[in-house]
Amino acid sequence: MYKLDSTQIEQYHRDGFLILRASEHGLLPDVTALPSWTDEVRHWPLSESHGKWMPYMEDTTNGKQIMRTEKFKDYHQGFESLLDGEALRAILSQLGGQSMILFKDKINYKLPGGNGFAAHLDAPAYDHICKVEHVTANIAIHPADAANGCLEVVPGSHKMAVDFIAGGHITDEWCDAHEWVSVPLEVGDMLIFGSHLAHRSGPNTSQRERAMLYATYSAESDGKDLREKYYAHRREAFPPDHERKADVDYSEGYKTYGFAAPFSRPTAVKV
Repeated sequence: MYKLDSTQIEQYHRDGFLILRASEHGLLPDVTALPSWTDEVRHWPLSESHGKWMPYMEDTTNGKQIMRTEKFKDYHQGFESLLDGEALRAILSQLGGQSMILFKDKINYKLPGGNGFAAHLDAPAYDHICKVEHVTANIAIHPADAANGCLEVVPGSHKMAVDFIAGGHITDEWCDAHEWVSVPLEVGDMLIFGSHLAHRSGPNTSQRERAMLYATYSAESDGKDLREKYYAHRREAFPPDHERKADVDYSEGYKTYGFAAPFSRPTAVKV
C-alpha cells in the first residue's frame, strides 16, 4: 500500500494536483497491461453495449471516430480490480481524509487526429447529482506529451474565481490571464486532481495514440449510489451516439455534459 508523505499531501492541497509515477505508486505489477485492456474496451461491439457501457464519437479530419467510453469497469475484470481496489482508493483517501468510492469511469482515447478538450472545470458536470468535491485519478495508458495532446493545468486554480462561457467551459480571457503548465506522463503515471482544477488538452497532431483513464471518486459518506444516479441521468439526458433518438432534443444534456469534450453533436440539439 503506497503511503503519501506530508509534502505530497501539502502539494496537492496547495496546487490542486499531484503527480505519482508508475514506479512510485505500484498499483499495477505490469503497466503494459493498460494499453491491451484499453484496446479490448475500445473494440467492444456497439450492438452489445445498450444499457451497459457508453461509447461516444467525435468528428475529426479523419472522419468520425471513437472518442470515449464511459461506465466500462463493470464489464472488464482488470479495470474493475484497479478502480475498485483498495490500493488506489487508499491513496485518494489520504488526500481527501475519508474513504472514497468510484463515482465515474471513462477512457478518453484521443486517437491520431483526435480533437483537443476546451479549458474547463469538471464540477459543473457533476453538481446536479451532488455538490461535493470529487477527486480524479488520471492514469496514462500511452505516453502523453504536447504533440499528442497531454493535459495542461493551472496550479492553484481550485482556489481561484473562474469565469465561464457556459457550464464549466472557461472563457478565453481567463485562460490568457493565467499560466498553464503541461503535464507529460509515461504509461502508468498518475495525475490526481480535484473537480475544481482548471485543465485542458490540445489535439493529437501525432501518429501516436494518447489514451487516458479517468477514474473519478467521491467520499463514501456522500452516498454509495451516486455513480448509479449519475449514469442513469447521463444515459437519459446525453446517451451514446448510437442510442440517441432522432426526434429527441438533447440540448439540456449537451449543456450539462458536452461543454468541453469534442462529442459529436446530436442532430436535434439546439445550442
